[in-house]
Amino acid sequence: MLTTPEYDWEIIGFKVNEGAAVLKRNGRIFISFSASATDFNYCMGLLEADEDADLLDPKSWNKSDAPVLGTDEELGLYGPGHNSFTRSEDDAEAVLVFHARTYKEIVGDPLYDPNRHTFVRTLMWNPDGTPDFRRSVREV
Repeated sequence: MLTTPEYDWEIIGFKVNEGAAVLKRNGRIFISFSASATDFNYCMGLLEADEDADLLDPKSWNKSDAPVLGTDEELGLYGPGHNSFTRSEDDAEAVLVFHARTYKEIVGDPLYDPNRHTFVRTLMWNPDGTPDFRRSVREV
């Protein structure tokens, strides 16, 4: 086990770390994961390790202390998470695939609300070499 819910943003509604997706770039391994209940609180966190580290040792990983992607009311994206990665057709860029809702209010249990939509964006990068999920989602 590499991560357990420990931060406030990971335990809203439910204690969740799920939906892991792996990305490798420039000697680093990134694992994104989803946290909290599947309503507008659903969000993504990130683990990072050096590719030469013992990847089975939880101590090799650094965990984001805040979500790397969450609800963006300005964009109308609520509860983004459960992502994966793929490559562009020309293999030049990493591509972020995730789901989110386009509305905030849910009647009943959000787990049973079927209206999460799939979004695809080119993955952007921060100057320090980490994925920039927020900018990726904002730039269409």
